[in-house]
Amino acid sequence: MTFMEELKKKFIVNDNLEEETIKNYVERLLPFCKLSSNGNILVDKKISTSLKRMKTALVGRFLANRLEPSIPAEMSGEELSTILNIPKDQIYARVKDLKKERFVVILEKKKYRVQSHEIDKFLSELEKEFGTEKK
Repeated sequence: MTFMEELKKKFIVNDNLEEETIKNYVERLLPFCKLSSNGNILVDKKISTSLKRMKTALVGRFLANRLEPSIPAEMSGEELSTILNIPKDQIYARVKDLKKERFVVILEKKKYRVQSHEIDKFLSELEKEFGTEKK
């Protein structure tokens, strides 16, 4: 690989995560969330804040899509409200916070998808908070 190709690979990021990265993220997310076969998110009850529950669900759905393309990578406010049992008005208020943090991208038809470059940072925060980080 030429110097320019290496530089390009480091500098230009996209949502096409490498297989090893996906494996790492999924293993790190397992203590906090699982998915049912239909794509519904099961967030562990120890994650108590609405904002963190939403982030966990969005990361889970994004990673599930990378493992099983029939599961959509994005979620609607309606889905988040139903799955997480959080009132819709709170969902939409937290989405504004997530957008301001640049954690999500808002797609057409009010669907939300995590920015892949934010996943590692969020997982590190969860691991630190709940003492599951690798030494």
